[in-house]
Amino acid sequence: MLFKNKTIRDPVLGLSPQWQWKGEPGVENDFQSSIVALQQAKARLVRVRPHRAISSLKVTPWLLTQALVLPVVLCTLMFWLKPWLLEFWLLCINFWSAHLGLPIGGMAIQSLGVLSFEVIGGTAAVIPNASNMPLPSTTTMVVTLAVTLISLILSLRLKKASFPLKYPLRIVCVVMLVTLAFFSIWATSFPYTIIRHSVELLTIGFVVMLATPVMLGIGYYILNESFLKKLGYTLLIWVFFAVMVPHQVLVQALLMQHLSVLFMPLLYLCFGSVFNAMVFVALYSWAASNVPQKATI
Repeated sequence: MLFKNKTIRDPVLGLSPQWQWKGEPGVENDFQSSIVALQQAKARLVRVRPHRAISSLKVTPWLLTQALVLPVVLCTLMFWLKPWLLEFWLLCINFWSAHLGLPIGGMAIQSLGVLSFEVIGGTAAVIPNASNMPLPSTTTMVVTLAVTLISLILSLRLKKASFPLKYPLRIVCVVMLVTLAFFSIWATSFPYTIIRHSVELLTIGFVVMLATPVMLGIGYYILNESFLKKLGYTLLIWVFFAVMVPHQVLVQALLMQHLSVLFMPLLYLCFGSVFNAMVFVALYSWAASNVPQKATI
């Protein structure tokens, strides 16, 4: 028996194959009737729902209230918790600094305004010296330049399948080349110390934690999910950042203490606010992926 299909557009079923029988004429009608019956049953019983990423969302007054009120309440709570959060961060930093011999150990930080922090003691506490601003040696500069050039050449030879790695690698190389040019001419004029860099990282971390409820209000609180689960995931994201930020400060301080402040611009630009934003996106994706299908109906 021979047959072929010809795709036609049915006004009800959409694109569907129209089978044409190429065999015995006596059973042609039976075969076509079976195909039509099967297509009608599929159209009547099977309901294919679009992916929830492109389906419409029914926003009820209760969900809209959550998306508007929860960020305000949680941001107010974070402002209230700021002194205790700073105290916890200083405990972590001082504990590990004492064991690792870092210059940021024992630094006294106070809250400055709404968002930022400052080192108590003014400029005297962050004045550049060999301890809190180790400058790069000639060997460090040469080795870093060689590694940067090799990495840049490697990024030019990467295949299309390596596109996600190619451009971040080029960005890192460009940042390092500009930094090397600066330190080769104005190394002694570099104004930032490890302590000042650490305070900036603490400020960035607090801003991300403060912005977390606002960003979740746009893309998570609006979903038809349990109210307690929304609070629970927000708390878990806060706890993650509360633990990550002081250790982020310690790791970067340790690297600069042993490798010099030559790498401070790279650490600040690529592993500061950008890194924190990527971490938030990963945590948001984790929370949103656990939302049941009915949450978008």
